[in-house]
Amino acid sequence: MAKKTKLELTWIGKDERPRLEPRILMEDAGLSYHAARRVISGFRRCLYPVQKFDSDSERRFAVLLEDDATVGKWFKPARGEFKIHYSQEQTYEPDFVVGTERAKFICEPKRRNEMDDETVKAKARAAVKWCEAATKHELEHGGKPWHYLLISHDAITSNMTLAGLAAAHTATAI
Repeated sequence: MAKKTKLELTWIGKDERPRLEPRILMEDAGLSYHAARRVISGFRRCLYPVQKFDSDSERRFAVLLEDDATVGKWFKPARGEFKIHYSQEQTYEPDFVVGTERAKFICEPKRRNEMDDETVKAKARAAVKWCEAATKHELEHGGKPWHYLLISHDAITSNMTLAGLAAAHTATAI
């Protein structure tokens, strides 16, 4: 019987935690072709050197992740890189995937007025189911649990941490 492997966010130097120095986040004006889609570089915990943000709440969430010492790595999946089916014909691509020492998170910042939208709820239900299945697989193979966070944009503040958001915004049943 073939040995099953666990899902793991990994990167070169994962176990080496360098002392973080002050960062400078820079907008690349040449790549920020649309005011609603800003391209920012300078992240240290992100798997990619440059990230695109569709909203200011996404950008603020990325800064929160950068400032949180419990966050190992994070990324915004590229189009088609991470799909969750929420109907037979529709797929959902999470805004953020975050890895910490103890858990993994799919994080979805949304405007407060979108939180009760039926499509947002359908995507959240599918993501919760995906996290339950991924957690079962992970725990059977020595991995970490997955959690889905549906976060209202006004909860993303500079004094917040991922643990604080997880305590208040982990979705279990929608």
